[in-house]
Amino acid sequence: MDRDLLSLFDSRLQSQPDKPLYSFLDRDGAVTQSLTVAALFARAGELAALLQGHGLRGRPAVLLYPHGSDFIVAFFACLLAGAYPIPVARPRARDWRTLEGIVRASGAVALLSLSATLRHLPLELSGKNSLLLVDTGKVCESKVERRVCWQWTRPCADDIAFIQYTSGSTAAPKGVAITHANILHNCELIRQAFGCTTTDIGVSWLPFHHDMGLIGHIITPLYCGIHNYFLAPADFAARPLRWLQAISRYAGTISGAPDFGYELCHPRVTDEELEPLHLRSWRLAYCGAQKVSAHTLRRFSQRFVRAGFDTGALHPCYGMAEATLYVCSRHGLRTHRHQRSGREDVSIGRLQEQVDIRIIDQDSGEEMADEEMGEIVVRSPSVARGYYNHIGLDEVFGTEQEVVLRTGDLGYVHQGELYFTGRSKNLIKRRGRSFHAEDIEAEATLCMSGKGVLRCAAFELYPDADDSLTILLEPASDAAIADIELTIPMLRSHLCESPGILAAHIRLVPRHSLPLTSSGKLQRMQCRERFLSGQYGSETPMEHGYGREPEESSVGADAVVVA
Repeated sequence: MDRDLLSLFDSRLQSQPDKPLYSFLDRDGAVTQSLTVAALFARAGELAALLQGHGLRGRPAVLLYPHGSDFIVAFFACLLAGAYPIPVARPRARDWRTLEGIVRASGAVALLSLSATLRHLPLELSGKNSLLLVDTGKVCESKVERRVCWQWTRPCADDIAFIQYTSGSTAAPKGVAITHANILHNCELIRQAFGCTTTDIGVSWLPFHHDMGLIGHIITPLYCGIHNYFLAPADFAARPLRWLQAISRYAGTISGAPDFGYELCHPRVTDEELEPLHLRSWRLAYCGAQKVSAHTLRRFSQRFVRAGFDTGALHPCYGMAEATLYVCSRHGLRTHRHQRSGREDVSIGRLQEQVDIRIIDQDSGEEMADEEMGEIVVRSPSVARGYYNHIGLDEVFGTEQEVVLRTGDLGYVHQGELYFTGRSKNLIKRRGRSFHAEDIEAEATLCMSGKGVLRCAAFELYPDADDSLTILLEPASDAAIADIELTIPMLRSHLCESPGILAAHIRLVPRHSLPLTSSGKLQRMQCRERFLSGQYGSETPMEHGYGREPEESSVGADAVVVA
């Protein structure tokens, strides 16, 4: 039994050196490059020697790459060298503040990238004498000399393997210290839940810096011996059909996305484009990383059943970076209409022995009964022991004696299945009732379907103020702005009836202006700050007689990434 990622790598190298692991697709779906186990080991070993020569063993190193094989090689090179890789997203619109914050918080001593990226680094990063900048595209020189210098590291199971930063959807991103034991346990959970075999074919467009892309489609394929095909996230976003074409062309069996990935496919694939698709091979279509919508998955299934998609392939999941990735899941779409809220919730997993999942009262810590809502807590060998470089113990992870993950997520258990209802920080309370921002957004999006609303954000300007619910509507690129504006009064009336809450402000904002994390999650607090600062219009809440004077707001190191 492998006890760490390096032992796993070595085992795969000895048993299947010529096994193709990763293939990369261009915009037309053709394979441009493939890496076998042996080829990956050779390239990673060359770079590992260089990293060891710089004394990076036991020290964090940031990985800043475009989507491609260079990231995978650098990630495994860090593991081979004993360094702690930190995958990060490439900054958009030249906003480097998030990256600067991660470098500062993690104490990273090196940044690995390619020359095309390194030449654009701001002075705050490139000018730091303590930060080693490594252009891994130039590692082809002096290979023999570096191989002699490279020495195989032998980590313990509880040693850090890599540092996975959270998305930063409700707070500044934090670096979760993932151990070798954490990742191997999580891979085994995924293997069992997904029924992975060496005959499976993975297809993914998920970014590598995100835990679902990194663990689900880079590390798990190594663990299970699965061949994975990659298309770039930007290519998927520009034309979602490419994802389905790749599954069809390469007979993909395992692939998935957050809820929005399935939603994008429905309106942007024409009947003519659907006709040649063959999706019968797709046996497991997982959906996670954000709240799963029954409406979205049903629409996707109904749309693509003509191409052979099996509704039974749907596989809702639940997980988070603090639990490495995977917590639980279930095969097939099952819903339950909660007796108190009246909404239809999606089961995100069956309770199981390997992972202890409970619902507790956030204040008292007492366990809740069946169907009672509370905070989801998780006990599992996959749960990390804390955030890297965090001073003192964090209440999120319990104590050193007992690691208990307080997720901050709300949900309930019904007949042995877990239902997620929303983040506690996104809970809006009105006259004794609780509303989730996610539910309000889903209702608004559904009401505005066909009007060209791409996404929306719901948040309170001031906690517990009855007249401060704000909803921002972001139009799609081809939307008719006038049509959306005309339907806003209808939306306000609809929300008063269902779910039964008054929106004080409903505003149409410019395209691409709602802030998202690097993994595509909405940053509601950043939306609030932008609204109060006037970035979504000069009119302030006080001009309409709502609320109090705006509080002072600022944007910190967790700078927004605008899609």
